[in-house]
Amino acid sequence: MKRSTHSGFTLIELIFVIVIIGVLSAVAIPKFANLTDNSKIASELATASSVQSALDAIHGEWITNTCAFDWGNGQNTATNPLNATGYPTALGASNATPLNYILKNTENGDWVQVGTKYYGPATKNGTSTKNRNIANKPEGDDYWDYNATAGTFILHDTP
Repeated sequence: MKRSTHSGFTLIELIFVIVIIGVLSAVAIPKFANLTDNSKIASELATASSVQSALDAIHGEWITNTCAFDWGNGQNTATNPLNATGYPTALGASNATPLNYILKNTENGDWVQVGTKYYGPATKNGTSTKNRNIANKPEGDDYWDYNATAGTFILHDTP
């Protein structure tokens, strides 16, 4: 009886494994290419949803209260009154922290205000070159707008 002394892989086996790894990479890399952009879009949508929820909560408190009350992020109707429809006249004190009246952690600089437009991490302060024209997803030149009369914080999709 003769025993085989096979102690390694043949060249054909190694090439076959390299080809399999190459095919898997070709399939996987495009799936992960937009991962950062998609996470910024999700973050911006989540923050905008929180802003709208905070505005609705403030308005609900305004409807039920007849005296001064605290609203948002440490604001008070005695020192910072709401407008005639029960919404804040502004979302923040300055352009450096544009959402600090209603959200707590806005110092990270993800959101900026330019005039009356709000830009989040996906829109990159209105300078993003990524514009895939996906409806209701912030990207490219899209911006958020706050309507103090109606209490809405909505995305404006720009073509």
